[in-house]
Amino acid sequence: MAITTNSFTVQSLPSGGGEFHKSMYSADASDEEVVVAAVAGSSIFLTKLMLRCATACTVSIGSGSDGTMTTLHIGPIPLDAASGFVPLSFGGKGMRCDSGLALVLITSVAAPIWIYAEGKICNDSLK
Repeated sequence: MAITTNSFTVQSLPSGGGEFHKSMYSADASDEEVVVAAVAGSSIFLTKLMLRCATACTVSIGSGSDGTMTTLHIGPIPLDAASGFVPLSFGGKGMRCDSGLALVLITSVAAPIWIYAEGKICNDSLK
């Protein structure tokens, strides 16, 4: 059996910055979807993510721009139609996206998907 590994940084959250809480639904998520838009000179710290998909697919999470993933952080996560729910929490810390890039989600097929994300956007001078 081959195991694919990804790496991402989970770290204490910097003080300051703005929190985000996003609940989103797409009836036909496909390819790359921007979950949290990029902010120049800042990094996104994802603290919690929940996914629910009613169609069998795989989902990947990463950093990118304009909906194009440049760094894969988590995934692919296989979801099936019967129980396609994934809760991820980083225990009060945050998974850091690449500086100045968006938090991006990719689905393997066009699928209805619900996404809940929370975290902070912090100016890189604060870390």
